[in-house]
Amino acid sequence: MKQIRFFLITMLTLLMSTECFADSNPIPAERLPQAAKSFIQKEFANAKIEYAERDMDGYLCRLDNGIDILFNLKGVWTKMDGSVRTVLPASVIPHSIYNYVKTNYPNAGITQIEKGRYGYKVELESKYNLKFTRHGKFIGKNH
Repeated sequence: MKQIRFFLITMLTLLMSTECFADSNPIPAERLPQAAKSFIQKEFANAKIEYAERDMDGYLCRLDNGIDILFNLKGVWTKMDGSVRTVLPASVIPHSIYNYVKTNYPNAGITQIEKGRYGYKVELESKYNLKFTRHGKFIGKNH
């Protein structure tokens, strides 16, 4: 009896760990939440979705212009990454953050922005990392 119980517990643990590692699945772009599709159509009208996947936290979209966008389960963006070669368009950056960057780093475009619970993290082409409050007030920088 102990051997059967041990075997069942081992199998259950194995199944649960396999489920945890297989947590992202490619999906067709049509299965993205409406809010995510609307955001992409509005802000990246000339780009096409090359790849989309869903995991337990949300969605990842890779656009053909080199930008990756993470969305939460409701379809609201949480991170946009243009990598080193692609600057994010001004229209997707909160105005106060965009204005601060334009004023203080006029030759550097924003290549990444992440929206967190307490504020924003922004990466510039110059590799500076800036931090802002939820309301767009500058609070610090890292090199």
